[in-house]
Amino acid sequence: MGRRLAAALAERGHRVRVLCLPGDPAAASLQGGDIEIVRADITKRETLPAALDGVETVFHLAAVLLSPGNPQAFQAVNADGTRNLAEAAKTAGAKHFIYVSSISVEYPRSNAYARSKLRGEEWVKASGLAYTIVRPSLAYEDGGAIEFLGFVDHLRRAPVILLPQGGRALKSPVHIEDLVAGFLALPRNPLALGKTYVFSGGDALSLREMARSLLAYMGRPKPIVGVPAWICLLGVAALWARDKATGGKTAFTWQTYTGLVQDAAPSHQAAERDLGFRPRPFREGLATLVSLRDCLKNPP
Repeated sequence: MGRRLAAALAERGHRVRVLCLPGDPAAASLQGGDIEIVRADITKRETLPAALDGVETVFHLAAVLLSPGNPQAFQAVNADGTRNLAEAAKTAGAKHFIYVSSISVEYPRSNAYARSKLRGEEWVKASGLAYTIVRPSLAYEDGGAIEFLGFVDHLRRAPVILLPQGGRALKSPVHIEDLVAGFLALPRNPLALGKTYVFSGGDALSLREMARSLLAYMGRPKPIVGVPAWICLLGVAALWARDKATGGKTAFTWQTYTGLVQDAAPSHQAAERDLGFRPRPFREGLATLVSLRDCLKNPP
């Protein structure tokens, strides 16, 4: 998401400065043109002034999405790091602070990641900056977006697809190209100041429907079996206990479970009205996932 946004801003003639962690290999793909790379860490306040000097608009996309072995990282990066960046941006005189949050902050059953993103929103609102908050739903693109790729990997490898509560939760996957188009409509837009927008996809479908569509696209139809909530919760507890004893890092955590069983398909009507945000339906976005077709040549 960050790479696409930086490239799109540079193509439109903006001077772009990208904050990357020291040693981040992704920086190599951004070098050249009008993109400047600055090494800094939002958890270390002293590294931020140089990165923000002269910056008018800040897009804050940095976050920890998954951290099964270190849940404290959510607070350190997503909450405290956001506070550090917002304070540094205000000191630097930034005119607009755009915070990319998460649709998970709206979940009735929360988790450590969602709470950290909500705390980040609170810091942004309290900063005194002119701000806009964006809550994307499940992001995807060909070869990108860690949560989506994790789901696809499960579909590829499992002989039988197990979905909590039958996969009835509604999702609204949003293509990263559509997210970037929405981001580009934000800087210094007077309609967007002080607002929080949902950036969801062009349609809503159940997790089961999404799995079935992906399996059909990959040419790998498989049986899909629903798993009752009580069995899932027992599994989460058992895996947590095992990891605590062994130092392991399971992929099926409370965060995973709450993400799979709760609806995340809210309306993006406000973003369409103010920003012209018109995302594609998921089945149209499927056509862009060309690397999934390679599954036919490269079985797991």
